[in-house]
Amino acid sequence: MGEVVRLSDYQKTFSSDSADAMRDGLVPIEFALGDNNREKCLAKIAEYGVHSIHVHMVHDKPDAFLYLIGIRDAIFINKKILEHEDISDQEIAQRIDLIQMMENMNLNLMETVWESISRQSQDALH
Repeated sequence: MGEVVRLSDYQKTFSSDSADAMRDGLVPIEFALGDNNREKCLAKIAEYGVHSIHVHMVHDKPDAFLYLIGIRDAIFINKKILEHEDISDQEIAQRIDLIQMMENMNLNLMETVWESISRQSQDALH
């Protein structure tokens, strides 16, 4: 007779982290780290050991991708930057503002924004 195989035994460990990030809310990495340079953002995310990044293709631009990170992870990275990096007073203030903004985000509002963007992209295709 055959053996019963449970697929849950083979799931990667970060899948629950990924699900948590989806429930927690997602923000673009550039916003999360306060930097327009995507490569620098990705390097900073890797430096602090965060591995849950969600990449979404922008529907009306097949070559464009949106890199999103969970709000909890974004707050974690910003706090680590404040703790471990020698940054200017201005950047310290910006990071504190970012953390406070993300801690106070209305996730229902964010979900509505993402749905609106997705709907506009889909409408543009038709």
